[in-house]
Amino acid sequence: MKLRLNLTVKTKNDKEHDIKFNIAPSKHLGFIHFVKLALKQGNSVEISFEKISKSGEREESKLYGEFQFQGKKETDKILKDIEEKIQEKERYLKKQKQRKKLK
Repeated sequence: MKLRLNLTVKTKNDKEHDIKFNIAPSKHLGFIHFVKLALKQGNSVEISFEKISKSGEREESKLYGEFQFQGKKETDKILKDIEEKIQEKERYLKKQKQRKKLK
């Protein structure tokens, strides 16, 4: 399963532009828990950026923003389904690793 973050903005001419970021499988559960927390708490989410140089220096970007997640009626069910699929896949992979160790 793939999980992707889609960001969309409309121009003055009402034209949509978007950018998509894949979320690594190892981060799926953490991301889903973060979204669930933000939805349940109703607090706004801050977004900011960090520039990391090749030498490892970190610099906070001057761009930042705030937004609030809004869920559709079926949001809870969808998030729960995704979470179950991820956990199911993780259990399957653990079993595969254990079988390989036994061989």
